[in-house]
Amino acid sequence: MNDTDISRFSYRRRQAQNSVRLSLIIAFVGAMLGTVVAVGLGNISGPESWVLGIAAVVTGSLLVAMSIRPAMATGVITGCLTIYYCVHLNAGAIIAYATTDQISRTLPYMAWFFPLVVFHHFTNFGFYKRPIGLLVNIGPAPMIVFMMADLTDAVGIATVLAYTISYFAFVAFIGLFTEHRDQEIRRAALAEETERSAAALRVSEERFRLLSLATNDLVCDIDLVEGTVWWNEKLLDSYGYDPREFATDPQARENWIHPDDRERVVKSLRAAIANGQGTWLCKFRFVCADGEVVDMVERAMILHDAEGKPTRIIGSSTDVSEFNALEKKLRQAHKMEAVGQLTGGLAHDFNNLLTIILGNAEELAQIHAADADSRWLAETTMQAAERGAMLTSRLLSFARLQTLSPTKLHLSGLFAGIETLVRRTIPENITISLTADPDVWSVEVDPGQLENAILNLVINARDAMPNGGEIIITASNIIIGADDPRRHEDCVGDRYVMITVADDGCGMPPQDIERAFEPFFTTKEVGQGSGLGLSMVWGFVRQSHGFAEIASELMNGTTISLYFPATDDDEIQLAPPEAQQVPTGRAERILVVEDDVLVRQSLVVQLERLSYTIVAAGSAADALQIISESPPFDLLFTDVVMPGEMNGRQLVEVALEQQPGLKVLLASGYSEDPLMRERRLQNPLSVLSKPFRRTELAETIRKLLDQ
Repeated sequence: MNDTDISRFSYRRRQAQNSVRLSLIIAFVGAMLGTVVAVGLGNISGPESWVLGIAAVVTGSLLVAMSIRPAMATGVITGCLTIYYCVHLNAGAIIAYATTDQISRTLPYMAWFFPLVVFHHFTNFGFYKRPIGLLVNIGPAPMIVFMMADLTDAVGIATVLAYTISYFAFVAFIGLFTEHRDQEIRRAALAEETERSAAALRVSEERFRLLSLATNDLVCDIDLVEGTVWWNEKLLDSYGYDPREFATDPQARENWIHPDDRERVVKSLRAAIANGQGTWLCKFRFVCADGEVVDMVERAMILHDAEGKPTRIIGSSTDVSEFNALEKKLRQAHKMEAVGQLTGGLAHDFNNLLTIILGNAEELAQIHAADADSRWLAETTMQAAERGAMLTSRLLSFARLQTLSPTKLHLSGLFAGIETLVRRTIPENITISLTADPDVWSVEVDPGQLENAILNLVINARDAMPNGGEIIITASNIIIGADDPRRHEDCVGDRYVMITVADDGCGMPPQDIERAFEPFFTTKEVGQGSGLGLSMVWGFVRQSHGFAEIASELMNGTTISLYFPATDDDEIQLAPPEAQQVPTGRAERILVVEDDVLVRQSLVVQLERLSYTIVAAGSAADALQIISESPPFDLLFTDVVMPGEMNGRQLVEVALEQQPGLKVLLASGYSEDPLMRERRLQNPLSVLSKPFRRTELAETIRKLLDQ
């Protein structure tokens, strides 16, 4: 039953309940008044009075029952009342006629059969309606038979026959009317329901059409029984296939799956159908009409009939190529970050060892200046230590822990300065060009590290072109907006300067591109490359708040792009430092704080030989105790990274509170975050990167003390 039927049914039921209530009230009042009046006038027999009395009791009882349970009005109460009145009217008419032999005394009873027919058809809502209706249709038959058996005069017989004909004609009319009325109600409800269903279908189809247009997914509906398939417009708009050409070819979708994935996907779907699964999920590569390959994730719902036979497959395929690329970049970034932390820690510890080796080698070279063999051994040791320092410098650059000296400069001037150096590193069969746009923005980078990065890229390009070729180095402006696929989460602004080094060499396969920036990864033969060139470039660019990208194809060359945040500041020219002799001290007091015992001892020896008064401490806590108990120091020389609750930067802050005029020199195996926040301190700090030469140590300390 629909909403319209329910509404009409409820209305009719309420009307019927009111009719039953009104009928009971009239019958009860009529029975009571009839009994009282007839008895009072003495114009009623004993049996008739009992019939009227019983009518009053029955109708009164039904009124009480209806008051208690109104829902029974159109069911039990109507049925009981109808049956009772059939019996009551027949009994009353027979008694009245038998007592008086007058047909006129039966007319009130005979007349009530007509409204009883209407009452039954309009108030009985299913309580044995058909058998009770049959009883009502032949209701006056007992009294008619009784009277016809006794009547002898023609007028009486004609009167009873006329009543009988009128009654059954009325019964037929009411039956036809109610049947026609019910049919009209059903037809109207059916028409209204059909219209409602059509409207709902139109809305549903329109909603489905709009959803299929709005979604970015590829949607299909495969009818396994009819062998037809429906695709939304994304099949043509995004993937180049016309849905109309494949409306009767459900197998066509298998040809769009990448050949390497096709067998796996088809087997998986067939297994899901055979096993009676309701859903199916699969990842595969999809080949577009133009040959482009995209990554897909398809989710499908498999519908079955009552017998469990699969009938339809409704699927939705999502292009996850961009998501997979971002996920791949994220995994690569996490891997590079982890490797960077590892290499940074190793380089830091190695720098401590090189500091000892380099310092002791310099001391030995000075002690054995007159002994050629001993001096040669010491100098060889120094050279090896310096080569180790270069190795750790590259490792620290990859780990973005190298101490940088950024300078604001224009790349046109930088290119002009390094062009000669770059040309000397390549053979004559390779041509090279360095060009910078005239209006290229300035950048803030470490000039030496940038030159080293460009030189490393040029050397890699040279090695990729053993038979000659061309290297093109350019610098240009570029805007990287929020929607640019090259934009990283840690991008600084939108304006960038892009430096590209492109060659037409042998190129790299995809698996090598993914690992190109990893330290110690190289495709060169053993002994021909350390694998640190590109890793140093990557770390330097990232530490300079930029990023790098590689584009390469086998036998089609390689292009490496370095992106640096642009700045509007003018170029700052730095004067080259003047050469000086190794300066010595004048007995100034220096507090050396270093947790590594060997490094601490080496520093103490070197500084004492430079004529300084040295006090050494192995931790920040020991250093603070010495400062509080000793005369003032001229210089605090401390390592940055130390175990315990306090590192070197924190030690400096507390020490400056105790001795505000104290000069400070920090030594570090790599540039860590505490150094980047040194401007928060009241006094400017100097940083000496490990490993350092004796001359560099002496000059730095002397310069600080002379300020």
